[in-house]
Amino acid sequence: MVYKFTNLVNGNAYIGSSSNLSPIFLEYFNSRSFFFKMLINMAILKYKLDNFSLDILEYCSKDVIKKEQYYMDIYAPKYNILKIAGSSSGYTHNKTSLSKKKFTYNF
Repeated sequence: MVYKFTNLVNGNAYIGSSSNLSPIFLEYFNSRSFFFKMLINMAILKYKLDNFSLDILEYCSKDVIKKEQYYMDIYAPKYNILKIAGSSSGYTHNKTSLSKKKFTYNF
């Protein structure tokens, strides 16, 4: 499914996709869960969940990334750092985010 979080205070949005929203939402609400903070995560912490709406834009089982990109192109969401769905191409970590990365190796 493809979903959209909208900040009801300023109108900014985030487009995402998932087959299971439960673990995704737990990550959004956990202020210590990311290597670096996603904009949507920081916005939810700042504005509180009551100031957001969640819309399921489309239920789909195939071509989810294509559908996510379609909606990103339509809505131009401010909270999406990456502009290409399913790809981190074109994104460069800054020094702060790189210093927060923790690497775990399981041998």
